Amino acid sequence: MFHRRILSIHLLTLLAACAHPSLPRPGAGGPGVATSGDACLLSTGEVTARARRLTIALAEPVDPRHAPLPRSDAERVVFRHLYETPVRLDCEGHVVPALAEKWVRDDDGRRWTFRLRDDAQFWDGAPVTAQDVVFGRSGVGYTLAALETRVVTVMLARPMDKVPPLLADPALAVTKPAPDSSWPIGTGRYWATSATTTPQEIRAHSNAGDTLVFRIASGDARDLLDAGVDLLVTRDRALRDYAATQQGFGVVALPWDRTYVFVTPEAGGNRLDGLEQAVRAEARRAEGPFWWLDLRACGAPPAASPPAAAATQRRILYSRADPTARELAGRLAALTRAVAVARAPDDLTDALSGGREWGYIVALPRVVADPCRAARELLPSWAATVTALVDTRATAVVRRGVARWAVDQDGTVHLAPPARPARPGRPAP
Repeated sequence: MFHRRILSIHLLTLLAACAHPSLPRPGAGGPGVATSGDACLLSTGEVTARARRLTIALAEPVDPRHAPLPRSDAERVVFRHLYETPVRLDCEGHVVPALAEKWVRDDDGRRWTFRLRDDAQFWDGAPVTAQDVVFGRSGVGYTLAALETRVVTVMLARPMDKVPPLLADPALAVTKPAPDSSWPIGTGRYWATSATTTPQEIRAHSNAGDTLVFRIASGDARDLLDAGVDLLVTRDRALRDYAATQQGFGVVALPWDRTYVFVTPEAGGNRLDGLEQAVRAEARRAEGPFWWLDLRACGAPPAASPPAAAATQRRILYSRADPTARELAGRLAALTRAVAVARAPDDLTDALSGGREWGYIVALPRVVADPCRAARELLPSWAATVTALVDTRATAVVRRGVARWAVDQDGTVHLAPPARPARPGRPAP
C-alpha cells in the first residue's frame, strides 16, 4: 500500500553511491560517534549485581516469521534485543552506534560513510560484512553501497548535518535465513531458535551465558507481576495502577508512540475532539506534526483506482486485537450513526487495501525512521482523508535494582547496551 494524494512528508531522497573515501578517516569532514546519555535510562534504582537471567512479560504472542519488522508491542521488545540496525535512535532522537560504530560526514553532508564494528557477527559466528548490510536493501530513492569489508556509504540528494535517521529503520536490520526456517539469524547480543521457543515463552541466550525469558501472558497480566517478572510494558491503565502499589517496582511513562487515525475514502472530514476520554489507555488529543502529511520526497504514488462502492450501511472496521481501536470505533460509530465491526488483524489489512467500507481505525507509529516505507505498508493508496484521533503511550513496569533498561525514540524498551572499551584511533564523541 502507498499513500494518497493528500498524504505527504518531507524526507530526504537518497541516491546511488558515487565517489567516496575508502575508510572513515579521523578528521575527514567530521568523524563522529554519538552516545546515548542517562536521560534515556529508566529509573530503576542502583544495580548492585548484574542478573544473568531476566524475565520480560509480553501481553501478546510473537511470530518469528515477522522478524525483524515488528507488528506489535511484544514483537518490538523481542526483536530489539535480537536484531541490529546500522544505528539506533535513543529517546531524545540522538543517533547512537549499533552495527556501525563510527561514521564520517563528507561533501557538505551529502555523503555519509559508516564503519561496522570489528566484532560484529551473526549468531552462528560468521562476521558481518558491508555486503550483508546493503544486500537487497534498495528502497524508495536510496541505495547503500559496500566499499570495503566493513565500510558502507550512503549518498544523499540533499545535505544533512546529522546522520540520516533512515539507517535506524527496522527494515535495515541485518539477518539471514535460519536452517530450520524459524527465527532469522540476526546479529544482536541475544539469539533464539525454534528449540528455545514455545507458545508460552521465548528463551533468548547470549554467548556470555545470559538469558532473557520472554513470558507470554495467558490470562491476567497481574499474575506475571506477582510471579516476579523484571519488565512489563503495558497500555492498560488499571494494570499500571496495580503495579504502582507493588513494592520493588518502578512505573515509568514511555514516549508517546502511537497515533490512531480514521481512514476513509470520502474527501473532507470533521474535527473529532475529546476522544481521549473514550479509551482506557493513556491517551491525549493527537499532536502533530504528522509524518504522513507530506510524502512528496517518496516520489509519485502509483495511480490508485477508486474503491468499489461501499456497503449501504456505514461501517467502521477495527482490529479485534486492539482494545483502543475498539473503543474509538465504538465512539465514532455512536457519533456518526455508523456500525463498528471487528476484524482479525490480517483481515483488517486486506479490507483496508480494498477500501470497500466507509471507514477504518488504524494505529500508526508516531515516529518512523523511513516514512516512505511506513506509508507503503501502513496506509492505502485510495484514502481521501486520514484524520488523527488520539496519541497513546505505554508504561514500563520495572523491577528495581536488577538491570539497566533504556528506551528508544519509538518507545521500545531494551537492556541498555554494555559500555564498549575505547580503542586506539576511535574518534571521540
